[in-house]
This record gives sequence, C-alpha cells and structure tokens, in this order.
Amino acid sequence: MSITPQPASPTKETTMLTARVDRELLAAFDAVAEGRGGRSALLRTVLQQSLKHVADAPRIAPRSDSPGNRVNLRFTDAETAVLDYRAAQRGVDRAGWIKALVRRHLALKAGVDDGLRDAVAPIRMQLTRIGRNLNQAMKAGNAAMMADSGLQIDRELRRIADMREEINEQIAALADVLRGETAFWEVAD
Repeated sequence: MSITPQPASPTKETTMLTARVDRELLAAFDAVAEGRGGRSALLRTVLQQSLKHVADAPRIAPRSDSPGNRVNLRFTDAETAVLDYRAAQRGVDRAGWIKALVRRHLALKAGVDDGLRDAVAPIRMQLTRIGRNLNQAMKAGNAAMMADSGLQIDRELRRIADMREEINEQIAALADVLRGETAFWEVAD
C-alpha cells in the first residue's frame, strides 16, 4: 500500500490510499460498494470500523527509516518472465527480489535474503535432531560395549552409520543453498 497526500478541499486535507488486490476481490468489493457510495466511501467506512475495533490495541510509531522513495522500472516481457522466475526460486515476489538485488549491490544490508534464511532453517533443525540421536546412539554403543550389557553393538553401529549418512546429506543440502546464494548475485558479463 502507498499513501499519497491528496488535498480534497481547501478546508480539509486528506490522503490517498492505494492497495493492490486481485481482480476477484476487487469485483466483490465493487459489488458491495455499489450501493454504499462507491469504493472510497466504503473503504473509509471499513477503515473507521476497523480502527474502532482495535481502539485499545497498542500503537506502534512508524519506522523513521522506512523507504519512501519510489523508482519506476520498465522491463520487456522476456525480462519480466526471468524476474518472476528468479523471484519464485527465492520464494519472494518480483519487487522483493529486485529490492534485495539492489540492496545487495549497494551493500546496504548484509542479511538481505529471507528466502535463504527460510531454506537453511529446516536444515539446521534436521542437523540438531540428528546430533541428539547421535548422542543417544553413542551412549547406547558405549553401554553395549560393557561385558554385562544385553545391547547389541551391531545395531547401534548401524544407527550411527545411518545418522552419519543423513548428516552428510544435510551438509550437502546446506552447501547447495549457500552456493545458490553466491550464484544468485552473480551477473553474467
């Protein structure tokens, strides 16, 4: 959403609120708005009612460093298709991918890519789970080595070997993500 100041009359200052919605939602909204003074009137009513509903909610001051400058870019259909494809690979929308790319090249943010963080989080969780299982298997293996233990050492060694293979798979997956992060920002000459 963007808000642009729009003086409505000499006595009252208003602003314009712009929101992007899909066509079906807009058609449904227009159908409701038709008998209620149109889009603007219905939207004002909805906003006023929503604010009354959350009147006791804590207020958060707007960030002082929020982006306010807009840059318009035009791309060919082929370029747009590539942008959409690359954005989808990273799990972000087109604008998010372009912002991340520009910020990365401007070196303004180190942790730009939320998609990378989301991709690495499950791998980290898997490695943590495997580490716990490995510790348990090692304890069981040590107990099995005792002469009076009824545990079978072969079974515990198989568990450890399976976990080692799983760790190697997760490390390879993590390496793929990190290689993708590096390749993601490289631009062909």
